[in-house]
Amino acid sequence: MALRLTTIAPGVHRLATRYTNWYVLEEGGRLTVLDAGLPGDWRRANAALAGLGYALSDVDAVLITHHHPDHAGNAERFRAAGATVHAHPADAPAVRGDRGGVRLKQRLPFLRQRWYRIYMLHVLANGVTRVPAVAELDHLADGEVLDVPGSPRVVHAPGHTPGSCAVLLEGRSLLFSGDALVTLDMTEGKRGPQVIRGPDTDDAELALQSLDVLAATRAETVLPGHGEPWTQGVEEAVAIARRGA
Repeated sequence: MALRLTTIAPGVHRLATRYTNWYVLEEGGRLTVLDAGLPGDWRRANAALAGLGYALSDVDAVLITHHHPDHAGNAERFRAAGATVHAHPADAPAVRGDRGGVRLKQRLPFLRQRWYRIYMLHVLANGVTRVPAVAELDHLADGEVLDVPGSPRVVHAPGHTPGSCAVLLEGRSLLFSGDALVTLDMTEGKRGPQVIRGPDTDDAELALQSLDVLAATRAETVLPGHGEPWTQGVEEAVAIARRGA
């Protein structure tokens, strides 16, 4: 599946498949990668970096919004090439390899839906069960402004996972929401701002509560882990997600 490269703003780039987004921040000739896709995305991701005029060695940091394999899949490969990898401490054990996993019986009701079956075939074909553990990990702290290209601020928004985080570029009013707020639900293909409910969400009610911290950023643009960018303000996106819930 193609990995599409688009520029959101100067120095802010989106890498997207049909299902999942990850992002690149560019500053001073160095890069921060926000989430790291599935192992099957690796070759195409390197080609996308080359298309921007960069090599793998130009990546200083990888920020993992949450531990799920479709977001952490290539983090260890970036680390081995010289990048630091950052995740919230509540998700750190899973990123280091203690993933546990969702039992099949939790997925069965959703597998009745054609969209979810196709999605699961996609992630299986792209290595969701073969994600390497990250050998060394730095922790993200809520409210911290990171000393990495782009200087993003961490916004802890638990619910989808205990350590789920968003990342804010304050001066540019861009919020990278991970899976704390998406515009595409991976369980049934529903589009529009929403909180994911389904077998991969740890606590949907807590995720709804975490929408308050996202709304408080007052970001103009939301760049989710799944689905198209939202340009009508995070507060409107949160209001729609709440109504849908």
